[in-house]
Amino acid sequence: MQPDLSVVIVAYNCRDALADCLASLQSDQGALSLETIVVDNASRDGAAEMVRRRFERVRLIANAANRGFAAANNQGIGLASGRHILLLNPDTVVHGGAPAALVAALDADERLGVCGPQLLNADGSIQPSVRRFPTFAALLHQYTPLRVLGFLRGAYGRYKMKDFDFRTAADVDVVMGAAFCVPRRVLDEVGVLDERFFVYFEEMDFCRRVHDAGYRVRFEPAAKVTHIGGVSAATATANLFFCRSLFCYVRKHNGWLKGFGMEFILRFGMFLREGLLLIGSLLAAGPLAMVGQTRRARRRVTRARSAARFVFCDGWRTFLKA
Repeated sequence: MQPDLSVVIVAYNCRDALADCLASLQSDQGALSLETIVVDNASRDGAAEMVRRRFERVRLIANAANRGFAAANNQGIGLASGRHILLLNPDTVVHGGAPAALVAALDADERLGVCGPQLLNADGSIQPSVRRFPTFAALLHQYTPLRVLGFLRGAYGRYKMKDFDFRTAADVDVVMGAAFCVPRRVLDEVGVLDERFFVYFEEMDFCRRVHDAGYRVRFEPAAKVTHIGGVSAATATANLFFCRSLFCYVRKHNGWLKGFGMEFILRFGMFLREGLLLIGSLLAAGPLAMVGQTRRARRRVTRARSAARFVFCDGWRTFLKA
């Protein structure tokens, strides 16, 4: 019998969080039939072994190397047999009834191509989880020194949907990739995740393709998922992968000439911003330490290290395999 829902979880060095996530999926889901697939991207913390030992009913794909978030999700999608596919981060805890609420929303409206739950922080507060498609003005505000001038703040606020009511179901441009549910028939029509996005922006690209195919994306607060955040991505190379994916998205959805022009301006702006932050953080750290504000001084040094890594290493590495 075909399951109502296949849950695909991509894991990378997040054994304990993954165990909590899988345990939450084993709670009472009512009449919903559900299968769970874990794709482990060569974790070094024993995540795959933990799944084999503690969750015998979970189907496991253990990769010999880290294939990236999009490619690993596609592996799970290829193995899944459910009517709907829920792509779920391992650093999440699924509340009772959430999978059923997502399935019910998709079953009630065949023009829905993606449905995302209400994400909550660990303390129970609402975590912003929807976006509009980014305009160039919004990206300039977020990633370049033009942010300090403030005249692009409105474009950035519209992109981040700062006025969104997270208590009400609504159509949006994008739901965040920590948890989003897609009908199998939509995947068959639109295609799976674009594997050029190693990690980051793959859900924004997918939602855009869903819109282009004439479907809608829905935020559904009746489904609740706690998202801890940053468990798998907390690595020194996260900023490198983020930038590569951002530039890939800009090129893909703005045409060759416009896309490369936007990318050039964003690259220049990023180098300038990080260079200024490097200088400013180093200049501020010394005086803060001298007056006894050691915690603030350490934060400045940490920020300076991050900026230096971008200016002298990761910023240039984005040109490779970009």
